[in-house]
Amino acid sequence: MSSTNKTNFLGLSSWVSTDVPKMADFNEDNGIIDIAISEHYKDKESHIDNSERETWNTPYYIGSYYGNGQETQKIDTKCPFTPSFGIIFSISTAPALTDFSSSMNYNYSAFVTPRGGTVGASIVGTEFTVKQSTGAITSNEYAALNAVGHTYMYILFR
Repeated sequence: MSSTNKTNFLGLSSWVSTDVPKMADFNEDNGIIDIAISEHYKDKESHIDNSERETWNTPYYIGSYYGNGQETQKIDTKCPFTPSFGIIFSISTAPALTDFSSSMNYNYSAFVTPRGGTVGASIVGTEFTVKQSTGAITSNEYAALNAVGHTYMYILFR
């Protein structure tokens, strides 16, 4: 005698104490389970591949560099993906400082994208270039993204 009851979802055998299980019952249940798992495993809508998994698990990359005071510095981020957006900032200074006595503004932060960035920063692939202004970029604005003695952080996003 087969099982008196079946499970709701897969229809597997669900025996009561008076049922007499047979090998055919177990084999049928194993076949049902095998088909269900096989169909689920092959369903690409429900599963992701390794590149999708990596994208979800690492949506951003963080690094740092030290300002060397040179007019420009190229930073090879070694980021494992090509960023679509990035933020650069000094960890020891406000994003921008204004010297009110001279009306000069010093920018210690920047945004970068492959299509352009704020003054003093640009990115190509996974390498970005920062500038330390030796003169005003506009009438009273300086890029301070490579100041000597400053540590800068960057966050790059997919």
